[in-house]
Amino acid sequence: MFPYAIEDFLLKTYGHWTKIEKLNGVNEGKGISCFRLFIGDKSFIIKKAKEKREYDVYNSLSRFFKDKKILIPFVYYTYHEETDYWVVIEDVSGHLPKERWTGDREQIKLLFNLHFNTWNKTLNIDKPFNFSWDEKLIKNSLSLFPSGLEEAIEQLHSKSETIFSPFCCISGDPNPTNWGIRNNNELVLFDWERIGYASPAIDLAITMPGLGTIDKSLEFNIASTYISFWKDSSVEFPYSVQELTEQIVMAKMWSALDFLVNNADTLKEELLVFHITQLHEKFKIGLS
Repeated sequence: MFPYAIEDFLLKTYGHWTKIEKLNGVNEGKGISCFRLFIGDKSFIIKKAKEKREYDVYNSLSRFFKDKKILIPFVYYTYHEETDYWVVIEDVSGHLPKERWTGDREQIKLLFNLHFNTWNKTLNIDKPFNFSWDEKLIKNSLSLFPSGLEEAIEQLHSKSETIFSPFCCISGDPNPTNWGIRNNNELVLFDWERIGYASPAIDLAITMPGLGTIDKSLEFNIASTYISFWKDSSVEFPYSVQELTEQIVMAKMWSALDFLVNNADTLKEELLVFHITQLHEKFKIGLS
């Protein structure tokens, strides 16, 4: 099931495993697989991917992340062969409770640490994820939604250029289910398949469940908390709270649209219809 090198490492270091669980929530169509493996009273996550980005995070950047207080799972072993990239990492069993899914300060601080420490810099990442909105996304978006949304989607497209500016390194997918809590209550961010360069607004938007709030109150609170960390730093953040709020709104709508377009073929029909309906309503309300 696993490469010999990984099995040999686990056996010599920890002993025979007693149980393996295949985990859901990964894109197997893109060659990604993920397992939870038990050895005695200890468990590990073993993940394989075809892209090298996440491997680079755990293989090359884990020390940098630790030094900058960007908490990610502990790394036990990394291995690659041809186009398969494997990591054996900590199984962070505690989930982020739902009452912390709405602008958690510790969550925003970790993202700030990532953004601040990579501001106008690049990291050693192979083929960073490309955050963009191309004509193909517009075309596929229009095919999913009822007629009459062309103007609203074009408006969002024309206003969204700022969120793709490569200010810093972003996680790319810090959604509420990609956070874990250690036994010592430390908050840890995992799933780095979409690490790349863009505006902090994308990370901040994706921390929110659903499509955000109609009155933008949650988006405003997240922007306010985030900018408060910049005010205590040596670097001036280039946008006001209100400007960042608007960028978070746009980033959330773009990320939802991008998710639907790229997963329309694999989502269950009732779930797809639900998401399309929700986003349709958001577009009708407008960006202003």
